[in-house]
Amino acid sequence: MEHREFSRSGMQTAELFREINSVLNQRMRQSFQEVGLTPPQMMILHYLYNHNGCMVSDISQDLHLAASTVSSILDRLERNDFITRQRKQADKRVVQVILSQRALDWKDSLRANLDGTMERMVRNATDDELEQIISGLQLMKDVLNRNIQTEEGEEPHGDNCGS
Repeated sequence: MEHREFSRSGMQTAELFREINSVLNQRMRQSFQEVGLTPPQMMILHYLYNHNGCMVSDISQDLHLAASTVSSILDRLERNDFITRQRKQADKRVVQVILSQRALDWKDSLRANLDGTMERMVRNATDDELEQIISGLQLMKDVLNRNIQTEEGEEPHGDNCGS
């Protein structure tokens, strides 16, 4: 009985994640359609704003995306003059991804667009509801991290550093 209940909870959680992800992607797609960017392109730009000059393998590993997926997204960003790829002088096999001046000029505007979109999505929530949402998401993140640690053989411990 307990296993069946857990399974149902797992299915409900997965379904909620799918539904939330679908709504978020739809809203983000609409929001960035004006500037010709997709949610995956925005995700990589956001990553590059914090890690300019990184390698494709860094993006792939940190965002948990296949290198081929990252490369195709970077191809589109490069065609639209948001990034350039530069080979390192010391080792020509190493390619760095560099934000273009256009991407740097658009940074504040893209951030404001994203912030405005997120704000519109939760504008009808009360302060208490927003607090519950944030608390619930933080709890879910903690539980998932604890599961990962247990699966990797580490001792589970609380991590409230926000990363």
